[in-house]
Amino acid sequence: MSELHLQRNEQGDLVLERPGESPVTPVRVVRCFPWSMPDRYISVRDPEKGVELALIVDPATVDERTRRLIDEELAAQDFVPRITKVERVDDRFEVTAWQMQTDRGAVELQIKSSDDIRYLEDRRVLFRDHAGGLFEIPDLAALDEQSQQLVEDRMG
Repeated sequence: MSELHLQRNEQGDLVLERPGESPVTPVRVVRCFPWSMPDRYISVRDPEKGVELALIVDPATVDERTRRLIDEELAAQDFVPRITKVERVDDRFEVTAWQMQTDRGAVELQIKSSDDIRYLEDRRVLFRDHAGGLFEIPDLAALDEQSQQLVEDRMG
């Protein structure tokens, strides 16, 4: 077990505790590799300076309370709607408009270039819209044929 511990103070901030060192507050946790290894390599950082204070290679090595706090913090940060259907793509202009259904409702994404669509290992596809929002197709093969074709035709 790791000797690193996280807890919340009275204000609700995360506090990093390590043996022989003063507690650090506030801290935040972030995934180092959110798409390729979401359950490994968790960085504990100073939220103002962005400096890494600790690295948790495997969250299974920390105590249960710390692991729960890590899970809560990461869940609060994750807002990546899952695309369930591509209805229409309009690429007549510089910015491509994608009409899609997601697990959170209908959306229209404005995609600037094909670089904003990334095919990841295990058939996932990640879209970054013009405003920086992320949207994911968890498994391209699981979409209907028309949706798959619309995505594949524009992946360069």
